[in-house]
Amino acid sequence: MKVSNSSLKERLFLQNRKEAVAKVQAVRGLVDTRELGVTLVHEHICFDALGKLQTGTPFIEKTFAFNLDLLKKARDVGIQTIVELTPWPNVPKIVALNEKVPEVTIILSTGSYLQSCGHPFTKMGETELYDHMVADITRGYAGLEADGVKAGIIKVAADTSRLTDWEKRNFRLAARVQRECRVPIATHACAGAREQMEVLKAAGANIAATFYSHVEAEFGWDGRSLQEEAEYLADVARAGGYLHFNNFDFEFDTPFPDLMYLINHLENSGFGDKVFYSIDTNFTVDEDGKIWMEAEREHPETGRRTYAYAITDATPRLMAAGVSLQRITRYLIDNPRRYFEAATAGGIPATAGGIPATAGGIPATAGGIPAANGG
Repeated sequence: MKVSNSSLKERLFLQNRKEAVAKVQAVRGLVDTRELGVTLVHEHICFDALGKLQTGTPFIEKTFAFNLDLLKKARDVGIQTIVELTPWPNVPKIVALNEKVPEVTIILSTGSYLQSCGHPFTKMGETELYDHMVADITRGYAGLEADGVKAGIIKVAADTSRLTDWEKRNFRLAARVQRECRVPIATHACAGAREQMEVLKAAGANIAATFYSHVEAEFGWDGRSLQEEAEYLADVARAGGYLHFNNFDFEFDTPFPDLMYLINHLENSGFGDKVFYSIDTNFTVDEDGKIWMEAEREHPETGRRTYAYAITDATPRLMAAGVSLQRITRYLIDNPRRYFEAATAGGIPATAGGIPATAGGIPATAGGIPAANGG
């Protein structure tokens, strides 16, 4: 199926007709879930490599201008919401970007990342990290409390399927904060999505408000075959978790036919309502101020992987492989909406002091939405 970008933008917009049943915390305030629209659930508005400090970085004005261009292009192709999953965002700069591109809703995160990145936040003790996450969600980011700029999602990460004690601690804290503050959880899960889900579940997390990122990266499959990996991921969806795919033009990590096999297996197993895709846009800046998109030095084709690429390239490629517009709409609009609704359980995110979570949240549609032959 061939469709122009302008036509695709219009058709996706027209299909966004759901009634709002929850509110989501964004940079510019609370947003009805109906208004999220076309949503990229795992992106970065970064000003240097993700593991580094995002404030006081060299070339800050250059990276600000670069991010502004990315956001404008995202807006122009119909992207309505970007979830910023750097758990230590440069909040003042992102607020300034959002003022210049108010048409795009930006949701910020709190939490932690890989211990190996060495960011100061990774050195927080248990109580300190818990207090930090709760404050970001309920009172606002440090120094911006009066402006009401708060986190709307928790990010945690593990490096392999064998979670370390430090990683398990962070996942347990994320589950605790999720219960108390009614916000969803996103994880870095190149390996071990099912193991991460089991840690969260044991800690009392609402699994219907969790998603696991980069699950198609073949280096994280622990020796499983493609067919075995598909069933492994189906276990996560069966338990209620969402699965995020982003390796478009990352053939060196996931050949496109393998990515399609995994997505189609989930769809045809009845878990099409548990699939997301976005791009995971991020970059580094070298000592001369040159900006490199992730993996671009070794793989120049990845230099085009911006937010807009999700609509201009990834979506047409999915549709050419037989994914229907109905499925695209589900992955980009309906599933993100349901994910955030599950976390807020029909209400609003926590305010100062926290609000206990409603038990279980809003369950996903039982059994998913079956699809046969790309339907």
